[in-house]
Amino acid sequence: MNDPALRADAIRDFQKQSLSWHPADEEALAGLECAELTVPLDYADPTGRTLTLGLVRSPAAAPERRRGVLLIGPGDDLGNRGTLLGAQLARALPKEVLARYDVVAFDHRFMGRSSPVVCGLEPEERFWVFHQPRDFAHEVRFQAEVAAKVAEVALDVLPFASSRNIARDMEVIRGALGEERLSYLGYSYGTYLGAVWTQMFGEHADRVVLDSLCSPDWVWRGLFTDFPPNGERALGRWTRWAARHHDELALGATPPEVRASYDRLLARVDADEAVTVNGFPLDRTLARLIVVGMLNSDLNYAHLGDVLRSAVHGAPLTPATLSFLATMFGQPKEESGTVAQLAILAGDWSWPRRLGPYERDMARAARAYPFTGAALAGIKATAFWPVPPSEPVTRLGAGNRARSVLLVQSAEDMSTPHAAAVRMREVLRHNSRLVTVADTAHHRVFPFYGNPGADEAATAYLVDGTLPRTDVVCPNPRPQV
Repeated sequence: MNDPALRADAIRDFQKQSLSWHPADEEALAGLECAELTVPLDYADPTGRTLTLGLVRSPAAAPERRRGVLLIGPGDDLGNRGTLLGAQLARALPKEVLARYDVVAFDHRFMGRSSPVVCGLEPEERFWVFHQPRDFAHEVRFQAEVAAKVAEVALDVLPFASSRNIARDMEVIRGALGEERLSYLGYSYGTYLGAVWTQMFGEHADRVVLDSLCSPDWVWRGLFTDFPPNGERALGRWTRWAARHHDELALGATPPEVRASYDRLLARVDADEAVTVNGFPLDRTLARLIVVGMLNSDLNYAHLGDVLRSAVHGAPLTPATLSFLATMFGQPKEESGTVAQLAILAGDWSWPRRLGPYERDMARAARAYPFTGAALAGIKATAFWPVPPSEPVTRLGAGNRARSVLLVQSAEDMSTPHAAAVRMREVLRHNSRLVTVADTAHHRVFPFYGNPGADEAATAYLVDGTLPRTDVVCPNPRPQV
């Protein structure tokens, strides 16, 4: 559709939809209301094919004091379901926030409840992002096969996966909800999406909280090459904790001894030796991925110690750790999330096609950062995606029309390090403030970590619109290391 006026009229028609809310039909969403919303597949041609987005809602607990809608970004990591995160937040947010806002969440296009795409990926292929390579040539074949499988099934729709199109979907959601402005809470990838949305549609943003921030410079190769040194620091932080608990863990009395115990475990799985945790087999990817997942919070340190104690010594897990793992890994990542993740990473940015730089990056990172260097810095399926992005990367900063943005970050976060938050603060210098929780390794701070200072700052901002006058550092009353 070449006529901009007709295109705008067609998009406004999508915003005029009436949502029909009904009780959720998934156990994980129990107590919430669900609705479905139609959006264009291609916003350049809104009269063409359409998609269905799945939404959930928890209405404001005090309707007489309702301020509006708090839209939850889709998942804390790209490809994770936003509706499940919305269900968590409907239970965890402070009562003052739940009283004043309808909490609304959605699964982004092509995953979960939103026109999901599946391509028959094998279990190993679903971990393409963190796949542990055997060698570079093998990894090239593996990642190319993942891209080919996905493209063969869904190349007619997946090129329309991008952060900019998800931001446009958010505008259709806003219109269908009947709101002039939306407040927003996003984590990890949701922080980048929130920045893109406010850059494109900031005049419709009310109060915006971005927690555990992606760097605006990562899109998207930097997301992978930045991780290995952060992973080493996070693992080193945990080894200091584990050395202090040598009596119960028997992994080593000093941090280097603890690291050596883990490295010997990795050598065993890399040699295809049978290693289990409570009877569950570990392979070369899972032996690292489980540890990465648990390093995302220092509140998990004791459980991680128990898992590695079990793997190294063949000991049973404690009931507390079994319960924790059931909660953490009981809801496996759906294949549609893996597929959408690939499509969006390739839809936002054109990945280099030459193999040489990937091989050099992988070799250097494997030497310097042996924990995750080879897995993260090597080649990815996105390098083999056959379609270039339809739009350039969104330039963040000048021109962002959001009235205010509150940035929240823990000082020792592994997945989204503090330096990334500082960089976002620099880019949004005219309308943001940064709240840092000191001496803390935790991904998704508000309200999940329970730091009094950070929770108070975010709650005051959402409830009263109070943005700190300056950047703030909140002490941690319960540091783990």
